[in-house]
Amino acid sequence: MVLAILIVKWSRTDEPEYRPLVQDMRLVDAVKIADVLDKSEIDYFSDVKNHMLYVNQNQSVQARIELAKIGIVIEYPKISEQADLHEAYAQLSKNLELEKTSGPFHEQAWFLRVIKLLMSGIIIIVLILSVVRPALAAVLLSEDEK
Repeated sequence: MVLAILIVKWSRTDEPEYRPLVQDMRLVDAVKIADVLDKSEIDYFSDVKNHMLYVNQNQSVQARIELAKIGIVIEYPKISEQADLHEAYAQLSKNLELEKTSGPFHEQAWFLRVIKLLMSGIIIIVLILSVVRPALAAVLLSEDEK
């Protein structure tokens, strides 16, 4: 039962995962980037020791789009500044499409959610078969005997 509860709790936790947005903050205007992220209400934190900036993985695309609006195109770890905003947004859109289709399936964002859902389903089935079914059988059999 404890294992079942822990697995269900694990599957329901939505602890935000952070991914690197800027590899070396010494090469960019970090204050300008932080201002854009603050205005857009994007969760981020900076690792001053390693000079890296991390954003919430669920908001990383939004962060890159907001930065492209001011002319900063981030293709981790490469950062380029564009004078023309349309060109920056077109370059970002092309890179985002390539990201969605590339990489193995187990590294895709949906994979962990599916695994959590399957584990929760298995736990529920096991609970029904091992706890609820015997309890119902005991109640029904005791009523039949009376």
